[in-house]
Amino acid sequence: MELFIMILVLLALIGVSNVINRQLPSVPVPLIQIALGSAITFIPSGFHMELEPELFLVLFIAPLLYNDGKHTPRSELWRLRAPIFLLAIGLVFATVFMIGYAIHWMIPSIPLPVSFALAAILSPTDAVAVGALAGRIGLPKSLMHLLEGEALMNDASGLVAFKFALAAAVTGYFSLSEASVSFLIIAIGGVIIGVILASLITGLRFLLRRSGLEDETLHMLIHILTPFALYLIAEEFGLSGILAAVAGGVMHAVERDKSNKARPRTHELSDNTWSVILFLLNGLVFVLLGLQLPEVFRTIFKSPDFNNFQAIGYALIIFIMLIVLRFLWTFAFSRGGKVFGGLKIRMKCPLRSWP
Repeated sequence: MELFIMILVLLALIGVSNVINRQLPSVPVPLIQIALGSAITFIPSGFHMELEPELFLVLFIAPLLYNDGKHTPRSELWRLRAPIFLLAIGLVFATVFMIGYAIHWMIPSIPLPVSFALAAILSPTDAVAVGALAGRIGLPKSLMHLLEGEALMNDASGLVAFKFALAAAVTGYFSLSEASVSFLIIAIGGVIIGVILASLITGLRFLLRRSGLEDETLHMLIHILTPFALYLIAEEFGLSGILAAVAGGVMHAVERDKSNKARPRTHELSDNTWSVILFLLNGLVFVLLGLQLPEVFRTIFKSPDFNNFQAIGYALIIFIMLIVLRFLWTFAFSRGGKVFGGLKIRMKCPLRSWP
């Protein structure tokens, strides 16, 4: 009963955040939801919810990225493939090594492998946050597609980097060649298994329709369960469930383009259902984040092992280093090579029209 009440409260907070946003349109909804999530932890009776990282990934991230894969323009992803790979893979690993070494140099008590693990956690941009926040700013379409493509892929590279940094911290052994091969297997394998499974699910739905099962509810249920199945099966094989979900979303978009005129009612039902699901999932992600923050801050501030002002200073310095590295990385390729050259021209034109 307590869990049910907690879920109701969380859902109510999502609704309240939209009401507040109507009164304060300049404040992004995700920030309001984080603030509301943090606020309810101060209720005297106590309000705390623990969520396992693996459960969080499959319950929230898999369907959200599946949906992003469905709606990200495939032609734009292909056109921007070079800068996307440079940001989603190159920048992630550059962040792990450069920021990792900087953290270890700044705080020698943190071992180098642990510093790499911390940098790996900080390296990926969050696909949910990118879509929620950048959409309000009115970014140029080329830049928005680049950020979306990066966010779809860099979770996998960040997780692989974190996995090997953690293994090095525990075992004291690290092999760059093994890490590189493992990354390729996990990433490419995740995409392949996502494409195969999504194609099989599409074929199953086609066979059901041919056999006379035109029940839209059944097909909608299969569609909703698809991202969870893709993620879990890929992870069971030791591959990237995140990339499997993204690949499945792209395959669904391909299938939808072929049957768009044939089943308009099905697509309308799918859009309406997913809009509600995504609204709730996006809101829950940020409310749950807000729930975790007060406990994290209390643990740090009450611990005698930490100097509070020093910890805040370290956090600010690391944040600034991440921003500077991202700027320098993007600037270097936009000025020094042809990879970002085409994008640079397209980015400049829309930026001039900003108010």
